[in-house]
Amino acid sequence: MTFDQILERTKPYAIGFVVGAFAAPIIAFNAGWVTTTSASTIAAETARVDALTGVCSSAAGRMATASSTDLAALKGYDNRAKRDELVALILADIQVPADIVSKVGTSCSRTLS
Repeated sequence: MTFDQILERTKPYAIGFVVGAFAAPIIAFNAGWVTTTSASTIAAETARVDALTGVCSSAAGRMATASSTDLAALKGYDNRAKRDELVALILADIQVPADIVSKVGTSCSRTLS
């Protein structure tokens, strides 16, 4: 087998390798198959905030039921101070990490408004 014959046989493989090495990362990033560290961190934090917001909203409903208070009375901009007091009271009972306590408080207050 001569060098030219070997070159002719390996040419399609070499071209495929070069095209694949160039196209694979582009396709992977555009299709969302690869996630960055910051995207994963943000997604994890959002999941933590959402989970704790659900716990806070549920506790607010139970607290309102126990004190015979209607949650509809806390809706609106004018009742923001009352909502914030209720959320602060609930967050004191829930163990919320310090780095997300403000996000959970804001999100919980929004769910009650």
